[in-house]
Amino acid sequence: MGAKFGHVSVKDRREEKQRSREADFARLASEQISAKEFREENGFFSSLDRSKAKLLVRRALVALR
Repeated sequence: MGAKFGHVSVKDRREEKQRSREADFARLASEQISAKEFREENGFFSSLDRSKAKLLVRRALVALR
């Protein structure tokens, strides 16, 4: 047997995301968090542990003529 997943309402998810945005903007406006902290918290890679990151391939620089 596989895992069972519940139904997700798109409308409910949109409302949840909007409430989260409003809470974020309120924190910024009241200076509970700095813009830098906000970017770090909400950035695309913010959930990754950078100490465990490893560079796998380095691209060579090519001179264009």
